[in-house]
Amino acid sequence: MKPRLFLTGPSGCGKSSMIRRELGELVHRAGGFTTIRERDESGRIVAFEICSADGYGPRDRFLDLSGEQPRMDLGIFDRVGLDYLRRAPERQFAVLDEVGGVELLNDRFMNEFARYLQGSQPCIGVMKGPGAGKLVEMMGLTVRYELARRALCEHLRCDPDTLLLETTGDDDENALRAVREWVGQYAH
Repeated sequence: MKPRLFLTGPSGCGKSSMIRRELGELVHRAGGFTTIRERDESGRIVAFEICSADGYGPRDRFLDLSGEQPRMDLGIFDRVGLDYLRRAPERQFAVLDEVGGVELLNDRFMNEFARYLQGSQPCIGVMKGPGAGKLVEMMGLTVRYELARRALCEHLRCDPDTLLLETTGDDDENALRAVREWVGQYAH
């Protein structure tokens, strides 16, 4: 098993949930970050927030969908995201959930992410699929975002230490087997 495993696939199919479920309490050994979807009472996504991989500590909202126009704060990735990436190597492994969203538009964050990938720390995470572009399209950032997403996907596919695994989510036995194998090898 390669030290870096990223699941990719349709939005909302259970990629992040699969990783969290298989890590269980081991997530407390992880550095990195996770992305939380905030939903209203009807279940509609109204915001995206970033927090530490173990879920403790503050949540910082970088995308607010609750109003008529989406509001994005890419500065969160300068203030908080960079810190999560820089501190990740202090831990046994990292969870990077989710990569490939609006943070692709933050050059400082993406430069730090590229530096992180040059290291040897095991990490597991989610690479957003093309469906994430619908939100970015709504915000008028389509071309720049799509070019950055494709470049990152290509980089991950070509990296000999990374497995970028397409999945359909919770019912995908191949993905579940890969996550379990990764957890057994790098998180215990």
